Amino acid sequence: MPVGSPGQIVVEAIPIELDPKEPGPKRLGNLSFLGGFELRAADPRFGGLSGLALSDDGRMLYAVSDRGYWVSIEVRHDAEGRLTALGPMEIFTLLTPEGGPVRGRQRDSEGLARERDGSFIVSFEQSHRLWRYPPPPAAFKAPAQSVAVPVELAGAPRNGGIEAVAVLSDGAILIIAEEFENPDGSLKGWILTKGQFHPISYLPSEGFRATDAVALADGDVLVLERSHGLMGAWAARIKRIGRESLHAGARLTGEEMARLDPPLPVDNFEAIAVRQDPGAGTLIYIVSDDNYNPLQRTLLLQFRLDKTHGN
Repeated sequence: MPVGSPGQIVVEAIPIELDPKEPGPKRLGNLSFLGGFELRAADPRFGGLSGLALSDDGRMLYAVSDRGYWVSIEVRHDAEGRLTALGPMEIFTLLTPEGGPVRGRQRDSEGLARERDGSFIVSFEQSHRLWRYPPPPAAFKAPAQSVAVPVELAGAPRNGGIEAVAVLSDGAILIIAEEFENPDGSLKGWILTKGQFHPISYLPSEGFRATDAVALADGDVLVLERSHGLMGAWAARIKRIGRESLHAGARLTGEEMARLDPPLPVDNFEAIAVRQDPGAGTLIYIVSDDNYNPLQRTLLLQFRLDKTHGN
């Protein structure tokens, strides 16, 4: 297949309930569960989804994978904003600044955030960096543009670099490392704006790591956290950080909005995205990274943020 050319694949979307014993509407903290799917595909390229974004109209879902692929999926919502089905899916190879396919340690794309002009910021581990791509569909055939990052980031653990990336309301980029710690145990992070790197720190829930972040319409930020317990038991948290806290030198903690623990459907949740729906309000989507492991699942869950919390 030529570099950058699309490859359409068949994906089975199996509806799942938050609690099979009690189907129907569910509240999860400050969120209402709208629905979810387990995604399956025989194509060996599918899986490892670690970054997520949606088009403004909610018709397209975009993701990046641990093996350096773009994923583009048509999605369908009902009149109430509820995710009802997934349409055709295409896979493309991410391209380097030189225009070639990512290879080796370059492939580990972990985070995806949309800028105000529709372009994408993609974060990578192993070879720690940020790359920018134009708005889709041009993104899938365009070479990357390098985005300057702090020199200190080169010292991050190989698999513990930039997991969480979000574009803030003023256009600045927030990045939080997964395992790169400060002496006090908090995670290193930065706010990148106009070529300047402003350090911040993030203190996750005990036993958790930050895996993604996304900005809300009001300027607040949601952070997705994940933990991996004994016997493969996963758990996830969604926290909210007030926009007034997002400044140089800040030590961020956040307010817990929702938690996912067994026996609820939980896996390695690594990506979060939001969309404003004219009728439904703020819709939140999270997806899990199956690590290309047959014992794990790719789960796509959708929630609505309670309007009593500002959206």
